[in-house]
Amino acid sequence: MTLSDLGNLGDFLGGVGVIVTLVYLAIQIRRNTYAVRSASLDSAYAAHMEFQRTVWSDSELNKLWFDGLLGKRELSDTERERFLFMVISCARLWEGAYFKVNEGSLESKAWVGLNEELAGVFAFPGVQPYWTDIVRGMCAKEFVEFVESTVRDRASSGNVAA
Repeated sequence: MTLSDLGNLGDFLGGVGVIVTLVYLAIQIRRNTYAVRSASLDSAYAAHMEFQRTVWSDSELNKLWFDGLLGKRELSDTERERFLFMVISCARLWEGAYFKVNEGSLESKAWVGLNEELAGVFAFPGVQPYWTDIVRGMCAKEFVEFVESTVRDRASSGNVAA
């Protein structure tokens, strides 16, 4: 074997090494992407469940939440303030998940249920004044357009809470 043959063999083995390294990196990137998406989903669900747990575990908050959603009675000043912060919390949960989906860190198929539930919250008649007067001004324009389009679509399909 000549020196030239050894050089060619070295080039070949180096090329194989590069290919093996690229395959290994692709596998690692895929695993990392899965881990990031999984953590993102866990984070979105945990925040949502914490909000729900807070409402469920307190009968006064639970009553306020549903009275506020339905808008069937006049809330006191204190109740309006508490309900406003509950609506803001829901908006932040939804907005966070919305941007995670758009950036690719949350899979769109995992987003479907959360999106549907939060869209339902914002379709309630009691939420609309809070959204229109206060909360929409706190959110990113792109998200505001998404919320309003989603709620409008729900209303036109007849899928609106009473």
